[in-house]
Amino acid sequence: MIEHFSTRNVPGADKLPYWRSLMSSTYSGLSTNPLTPHFEATVSRWQMGGIAMTRPRATPVSVERRLLEAGHGGGPRLKLHVVRSGQGRAVHRRRELDVRAGDMVLCASEEVYRFDLRSEHELVVAEFDRAVLGEAPHWLDDAVATCIPREAPSTRLLHDFMLSLWRESEASPDGLPDEGYDAVFCSLLLASLRPTDQVARPSRHGLLERARAIVAARLADHTLSPATIAADMGVSLRRLQAAAAGQGVTLGGYINERRLALAAQKLTLEPQRSITQIAFDCGFSDSSYFSRRFQERFGQTPRQYRAMH
Repeated sequence: MIEHFSTRNVPGADKLPYWRSLMSSTYSGLSTNPLTPHFEATVSRWQMGGIAMTRPRATPVSVERRLLEAGHGGGPRLKLHVVRSGQGRAVHRRRELDVRAGDMVLCASEEVYRFDLRSEHELVVAEFDRAVLGEAPHWLDDAVATCIPREAPSTRLLHDFMLSLWRESEASPDGLPDEGYDAVFCSLLLASLRPTDQVARPSRHGLLERARAIVAARLADHTLSPATIAADMGVSLRRLQAAAAGQGVTLGGYINERRLALAAQKLTLEPQRSITQIAFDCGFSDSSYFSRRFQERFGQTPRQYRAMH
């Protein structure tokens, strides 16, 4: 039987505490931080055999798994996030993944991860013991903390199956029986994750993915540059720049964009810190330069942006 929860009828000051309590009771150690002053969210949840299914919808938020899960009485757990609408970025195992509507991200439940969902969004989330997949293939770990793209036919099949389960369960007075459907889900999931079925997923060992992981880990370091990243990776700067150009980006531009995005988030969520402190936290060694670049990117000075958000 599907349960439904919403903040709509909760008084304004109580919306976020209510939602945080609901989410932490659903997923141990989950923290939610709104990215805009107005916050609304709904979620449906359903247990399908050994798979816990949820379907959250919310205004822009940052969702972080901060604590290691303990005491769930099972083995290692996995959590599949299907982006139904909206877009954002996932950070897991020191990798940053841009996600769009239709993409999927598989996370290890006991590890720290974060989703920055910068627009109104809807997800379908399935959490389960790894054991429900049976004899897990050797490549399963390689699929964790990667983006499974919407272009893959098997990804679309899994999306359609999960949504059809929701529709049929909501339409049935007694819900759907647990038996059988979880096995179909596992088969479709493995088909989506199988390396030979990847259409557009970049290799996790690709140069650009490795560079992005270094940027995520050293964003506050003002000495970070394309040259230092290339040195860390043991490759030539020219080769790394060519890999970035192949994806239509420049490394310098990517570093600057990630720093400014982090600064915008901190300006909203850390009002006690000064703008100069936030500039330094985000890897800018000159606050005046930071303010100029921030205004170029967002059309507002950092002070104006903070006041508006």
